[in-house]
Formats: sequence, structure tokens, C-alpha cells
Amino acid sequence: MRQISYEDQLRALKFSFSPRLSSPVHVCTLCFHAPCDGSQNMASESQTQEEDLYSPSESSTLFRNGPQLVLRRPVYSERSFAEAFPPLSTSKKTDGLCSKMGGSLKGVNCTLHSLKTLIFQLFPILQWLPKYRKSLMMEDIVAGVTVGILRIPHGIAHADLATLSPVYGLYTNIFPQLIYTVFGTSRHISLGTMAVISIMVGNAVENAYQGLYGGDALLSPPEDEASERARIAATLTLMVGLIQLLMGLLRFGILTNYLPEPLVRGFTTGAACQVFCSQFNHLFGIDLDRRIGPFSLVKMYTQFFSSLSSVNTTTMLISILFLSVLISVKEVQDFIGDRFKWPLPVEMLVIILGTLFSHLFKFSRKGVRTVGNIPSGFLRPHIPSLAHAYTLLPDAFTLSVVSYALCISLANIFAKKHKYELRANQELLAFGITHSLSSMMYCYPSTSSLSRTLLRDISGGKTMCCLAAIIVVAVRGMFRQVTDIKKLRRYSGIDMLIWVVTFLPTVLLGLDYGLAIGVAFSLFTVILRSQRPECHTLGQFKDTGLYGNIKAFADARLIPGIQIMRIQSPLYFANASYLKQRLSLPEKTEIHRRADQLHCSNGNDGQLYIQLSNHNKLPVDDHQHVDPVCVKGQSTDDRSDDHPLHTLILDMSAVNFVDTVGLNTLETISQEHLAAGVKVHLAECRQNVQEMMSASGLVKSISSEQIFMSLHDAVLHSQGNSR
Repeated sequence: MRQISYEDQLRALKFSFSPRLSSPVHVCTLCFHAPCDGSQNMASESQTQEEDLYSPSESSTLFRNGPQLVLRRPVYSERSFAEAFPPLSTSKKTDGLCSKMGGSLKGVNCTLHSLKTLIFQLFPILQWLPKYRKSLMMEDIVAGVTVGILRIPHGIAHADLATLSPVYGLYTNIFPQLIYTVFGTSRHISLGTMAVISIMVGNAVENAYQGLYGGDALLSPPEDEASERARIAATLTLMVGLIQLLMGLLRFGILTNYLPEPLVRGFTTGAACQVFCSQFNHLFGIDLDRRIGPFSLVKMYTQFFSSLSSVNTTTMLISILFLSVLISVKEVQDFIGDRFKWPLPVEMLVIILGTLFSHLFKFSRKGVRTVGNIPSGFLRPHIPSLAHAYTLLPDAFTLSVVSYALCISLANIFAKKHKYELRANQELLAFGITHSLSSMMYCYPSTSSLSRTLLRDISGGKTMCCLAAIIVVAVRGMFRQVTDIKKLRRYSGIDMLIWVVTFLPTVLLGLDYGLAIGVAFSLFTVILRSQRPECHTLGQFKDTGLYGNIKAFADARLIPGIQIMRIQSPLYFANASYLKQRLSLPEKTEIHRRADQLHCSNGNDGQLYIQLSNHNKLPVDDHQHVDPVCVKGQSTDDRSDDHPLHTLILDMSAVNFVDTVGLNTLETISQEHLAAGVKVHLAECRQNVQEMMSASGLVKSISSEQIFMSLHDAVLHSQGNSR
């Protein structure tokens, strides 16, 4: 084989395949590099030689756009590339105990050093606390006290949603935060009560309590119902913690990937409706039964409207007053945004005013309900009983996933904003440890809030309508998420459907059914989209070695005798049948019928186009293996007679996995084309796909010599063999 001169390399810039050479030459015209020792004179002379190959206008455009690259190498199939560049050994080794248990301890051996690394990863506080800057202490103290004051009324109010005494809401706003500080990796989120989680806890506690002591239950109701509900909530918290610990050890943090943002926002908006309606009895002073299960909201509204005659006027007026104050202040704060660093603690002011008015005007004598006294101090720690855990298991699993999803989504926002690493599985372990330990202090399941800190022991009398107003205003931001429908409709109808399908069952059927239906529907949309994936016919951009969808780019031209198809999804059992149909050869009579209608004509630019006999350009049909493009300089007879389809190239760059059904389909497609005299080549196969093909032995008609490193390699090889 003769040595290729530099002049030949320059000429290869004009032609992707040079018949003068004894083998195909792959040329990439991205930047220019002269094959010399760096002499500027030679580079200048080389540029002059190349300019002679182009017209003045082409040469001016080429070198005005920057330097060019002349790349000369053989066409590589997977086999030839492996022979030229042997890969590293891919033999699988048995993972040690550390890698199995730690996951994040990749490459760490079971040594003293690995033990130290494990301790630092399990206790992130050991990493950041020694580096804490004392200059930030005063600012952190001021922020903590300010935000803590804002969150005290939330702890009291949310406990009512959980059907618990207010003190347990305060406990939940203290202990989880302390424990998470030791084990968590997020620097910004903090754990405590939240309206959505609180009402889910309330439903779970109510279900368990009624199952144990209500109706036809064998057990008699306890004397202290509040304490029994607190023990049930503590058991629920322990179960949530154990489930999250197990999920963390098994590295199941990826479960939140199946809770897309439209689903979460639709679910929280539906939960906000549940929270809002649960406060009607406190806002209007009406005795309403707490209902759970499907259509509980419909039944509650029926009872509410039938009880309007018993509305407590004093309670309703107080509710309207405090709602007006809270909404007005919140709207002003939202309007001024970041102009003021510290927000006005309006919730705490409402609590103080409500307590003062209740004492001065003796609201309790007028039928206005009050919270009563909140005991001081803490209860003695205890280990929750798991005797009746089976009744709480479904709710515990739902709460473990939802609380983690809400936490990690908020943590990711702050981590990206402040550019630090967040370890998702460590977060899952941290939540599991937090819930497991806080259950011993009678805390109920918690989740993250934008800002929360330590709370201290308080006591006194508060009006329930005051707390109900705080809850209603707290969820007003969730009601604003209804506008998501309009936004989603603009760019993704499927995401809009996920939002709506999650929201409606959450409102009508309940939180557990709503979440389950939302997850099932979102997974169904993924399967549906992958069941009928996009499969594009690609054409080549002139003299570039680049390829694009012929329906998207007018300059992408089909190559005579070669059909290039790009599969835009995994190849597996759900879409194998559809892809087989898309890639099957058309009927021979149809090819002949269409070929008889074709003829070429010159356009204004001198390029030849295929047209129908009525002079309309032939629309390209992805299902037809008919070459609708004539190459410049070829006649009609040369195009239709001398260049029949001889090669099908499948661009596998987007196929990230295959299964046995997909491999069998690939073999069927290859055999079908081979029977018709058409070769099948693959391009840009991922390593795991090749390993599956090799290990299974299901694809026998496509060898490693027919799998190419790039799409252009496959095209050049096909053109070379057809000459």
C-alpha cells in the first residue's frame, strides 16, 4: 500500500471517500492541522495547496471560519478497533463487604483507613463542624431564633392535623432536627412538622385507632385517648425509620426518580385541599366527623352544608379577622421579596393576640374552642411497641417514600444553588436514623421545611380558630400550584396529565390512593412512550461526515443504496414488535410501484432531486426503503438501476439496554434483510449492549466486523464494499 501524500489528504477534505486510495479515508473537517513538525511556512504552503482545491468563495468561507483538521485513520469496526487498541480486562471481581454495604465507598478496602472513611461518611458532622467559622455564629444564632419563633405555631397547629395533642407537634419540631444535624449531608434543610405529612399521619393514626378500639373491635377504648394516639404515632415513626434505613442500605434512593415533579406538585396540591377542608370545623365552630377513605371530602362537604345553621358566629368572625391579617401580611412579604432579610413573625403575633383576646373576652364561654394548656418538659424516652405494626405498614411505606421525596427535592435545590455535594443514599440513612431515634421521644413522622430550628417549651391557652387560620394560610402556596396546568400544557401534555391524574384521586379518594394512582400512571406513560419510540431516517450533511434526521434538516441527503435508521430508545420486549414493523422491508411490488413513479430533475442550485411524475417532490417515508435522493452528477438511470438498497445501518447510540426479546427481534430483522440481499450494520453500540449480544449468542448474523465505532465508519465501509 503506497504512502498517502499530504496532497491526497487535502483532497480528501473535498471527498469523504477517495477512490484513488487503496482504503477508505475518514476525514473530519473540524479544524486544520498540517502534518509537519510545526513549520509555519509549511503550514502556510499547505493552506495554499488546499485553497487550490476549492473555488474562491468556498476557500474564503472555509478558512474564515477558523482552522481545519485533517484526520486520517482506517475505518474501524469493533473487532479491528479492539485489535488496534486492546481493552482492559472486563472480568468481574467479587465485591468486598465494604463495597456491598457502603455503596458510596467504592474502591475502599477493609482497612483502618476505610474504617475512618466509613465513620466520616456516616457522621458528616465530623467533617464540617471542625471547619465551622466562628464569624458566622452570631448570624446563625439570630437566624435560628427568628425562624424558630415563626415555626412554633406551626408545630402546635400541625399536631391537630395529625390528631395529636399540640405538645407532640413541638416535640417533632425539636428532636428530628437535632438528630439530622449529626447524620445529614444537606447544610440547609431542617426537619419538622409539615401540613401534608401531618394529615397523612392523622389518617394513619385514625385508621389504626379505629381498627383497634372502634366499632366491633375486641379491645375497649383506653382512658387516655390522647396518649394512646401518641403511642400509635410513635410506632408509625419507628416503622418509617426502619423502612428508610432498609432502603438506604439497599441503595433504594433511586425510588424518588419515579416521583416526577408534576406528580409531586399534583399530590401536594391535592393534599392542600384535604388540609384546607380539615379545618372547616375550627374555622366555623361546627362539629364535623373526621372522615377517611375514598370520597371522604364529598361526605364532609355534605355534612358541612347541612350543618351551616349551627355555625358559631364568634368563631367565624375571629377566623375571618385572623385570615385577613395573615394573608395581607404574607402577600406584602411576597411582594417585597428579598428587600428585608428577616420576615415578620406574623404567625407568632397571631398566636399572642389570640391568646390575649381569649383571656380578656372569655372566648371559651362563647363556644370558641381552645387548645388548653401545653405541658412543660419532656416525656421519658421509650421504645415504641410493634405489636400492632401490621395495621400501619401500608401507611408507613407511603410516608417513608413521600417524606424522603419532599426532603431530597428541597435538599437538591439548595445543594445546586450553593454548589456542594449531596449524597442521596446517606440522606436516606439519615432520615431513617432520625425517625427511628425520634420515635422514642413521641415524635411523629417529619419532613423538611424551608426554615426551622430548635423550639423551646412553652405553655398557655390558644384559640383553635387562630391555629386553623395559620394552617390555611400556610398551604396557600400549594394552591398556587394549580397554575402548573397552564404551564405544563404549553410544552408537555403528558406531564399535565400526570399532574391532573394525581391531583384528582388525591382529592376524591384520599392521599394514599392518590399517590398510588399517580405513580402507576407516571410509570404507564414511560412504558407507553418507550413502546412506540421515535425511529428516524438519517441523511448525510454534504462532505461533513455528520448525519441528521431528514425530516428535521433540509440539507440532510440520503446516500444511494444505504439506509440509515436511528433507534431512539432501548430495545426490549415492550417495543420490539413495533421496531420490527418499522425496520421491516416493504413489499417488493410497492418498491417497484414507487420506483416507476420516480424521476430526477435539476433544481436552481444544480442539485438533482427525486420528484413524482406530477413534479411534486416525493415525501420521505420512514417506512419505505426507497432512495428518494439523487446525488449530483448522477443520471436517473444510474440512480434507480445501479444503486438499489444494499445496506441497512442501525444507529444504536441511543439504545442503552436490550433484552432477549430485543436481540431476537434484531436477529429477525437482520435475517430478513440478508434474504433480500441487504447487509445490516450496527454503529455506536454501547458496551453493555455488545456484551449482551456476545453473551447471549442470539444475534448470529451480525458479527463484530459489522459493528462500527461510528456512524461514518459504517457508511464509509458500506460505500467501499459497494464499489
